[in-house]
Amino acid sequence: MRTMSKVIYELTAQSINYGYQNNDEHVIEKETDFIMGKLVTLLLSSFTDKIKGITFDKNGITFNTQYLLSEKHKKSLFQWLNRLVEMKLPSTDLEFGKLKVDLENWYYQIGGEEIHFEYHESYLLTPKEASELLGISKVTLNKYIQMGLESVNTTSHRKIPKYVIELWKDPVYAIRMQMIAQEKKLREQSPAERLEEINRELTQLQIKYKTDSYEKAFKNFDGDSMDDPTDYYLWRDLENEKKEIIRLLGGV
Repeated sequence: MRTMSKVIYELTAQSINYGYQNNDEHVIEKETDFIMGKLVTLLLSSFTDKIKGITFDKNGITFNTQYLLSEKHKKSLFQWLNRLVEMKLPSTDLEFGKLKVDLENWYYQIGGEEIHFEYHESYLLTPKEASELLGISKVTLNKYIQMGLESVNTTSHRKIPKYVIELWKDPVYAIRMQMIAQEKKLREQSPAERLEEINRELTQLQIKYKTDSYEKAFKNFDGDSMDDPTDYYLWRDLENEKKEIIRLLGGV
């Protein structure tokens, strides 16, 4: 089963092109709303064995006009449009996870404040089950959760969505999950509080590898050539985030 017909695809694509050709913010916002709505409907209707609901912040999306009119957003709209027309259902658990993570990431990019996914309890794993499936200790699992591996607040011991088992092994999506977690932290913390937390995490990495930078710790490697590049990407992204926060706080 296809998720979007060719006719709807072509009409939507024409409208998006019209919006950008005429710098029409309202047309672009309308098509952004349409595609977001199609994605939410797709998740709720096609993955009923995994999620019970999706909720958003009460005030809705306050679109970032500059981002809305950007070439980056135009590219994202067409990427989503192509994904909708090319996706076939039913899809794998891995594809569900990628769709969920990409939608969440996009929602924050366009100006959303909060999006929450409610899972069926049967789709959640206990920390013990998750650590066994990942082949790691519970201590390492807790470290991964701190980094961004999804763990939800429930009244039961089941807290880890099943999709993360495969997705965390993918370096690209592991980083995306971490970026989403960082985005949420930034919304909950002041820049100074986040900087303090980053410094603590960097200190732990420096102690672990007995050096002061990821370039020195991994001088003979790059992320793509490593069996487990988690610390490499984490350290690199923490350094970049630290520089950005210092810049925002008025530093060099």
